[in-house]
Amino acid sequence: MRVTVSQEQDGLTLTALLRQCAPDVPPWAVREALKRREVRVDGERTAQDLRVRSGQEVRAFFPKSAVVAQERALPAPVIVFEDAHVLLLDKPQGVPSQNEENPLAGDSALTRAAAYLRGRGEKTDRLHLCHRLDVQTGGLLLLAKDDDAYESARQAFSERTFQKFYTCRVKGCPGQREAVMRAYLRKDAEIARVAVTDYPARGAQEIVTAYRVLEAGEQSRLEVELITGRTHQIRAHLSHIGHPILGDDKYGDRALNRRLGLRRQQLWATRLVVHAEGALAYLNGREFTTECPF
Repeated sequence: MRVTVSQEQDGLTLTALLRQCAPDVPPWAVREALKRREVRVDGERTAQDLRVRSGQEVRAFFPKSAVVAQERALPAPVIVFEDAHVLLLDKPQGVPSQNEENPLAGDSALTRAAAYLRGRGEKTDRLHLCHRLDVQTGGLLLLAKDDDAYESARQAFSERTFQKFYTCRVKGCPGQREAVMRAYLRKDAEIARVAVTDYPARGAQEIVTAYRVLEAGEQSRLEVELITGRTHQIRAHLSHIGHPILGDDKYGDRALNRRLGLRRQQLWATRLVVHAEGALAYLNGREFTTECPF
């Protein structure tokens, strides 16, 4: 495990830091790592329960038995596609793409993928998420197994050459059967929420979202193409035009969700079309799909 001490963690003992950043590692394993001088602070081995300082890098090597026990507790990921360079998962709802404080700890799509690969004897020191899905959004999530594949995917996502399609159920039905919508999105990090307007505003970024109606009705099914990839873009943009995603309490109709008995948002990443250069050029034009569970 590797972690850089944050300002909030300044002054913690090594034991407290390791337990906070690796909550799934048992306390005995933390004590054993210190006892055997398998903890390094800025590259220096230590057996003392030091107090750490902001900016220091801490690396810990836990007993293999503890790591194996942790990984056995993680559910196996659903694999849609795999080769020597990439791993494409069908991420379930309720599971984060990765844990923010320590990507290598806890239950996430990344740790499930790492446990799966290690279980087959593969190295995971170059395993990277190529993009992310919200915790309550399920579906296709791409990971790279090596640096070249990651750089190729990162560039493609940055330049928006990958095509990402989602299936969702919404309140009502848009008037047009299909459309490409443009608006502006402003993020408020303090309340973890975004706002969409039809006009530019200070701090807002342009968003482009396309959709087509698959099934029309009081609760319609849409396929949505995420052309720009902003925080909560699909959820907020569809809510802005009066057709919020069912099951989404943050941007949607909470009363309707309760009436329908929906506790999770009806949004799934169902199709990914590859357009990339470099290490992933061999996948150009490949389309990957997964079934929408609702």
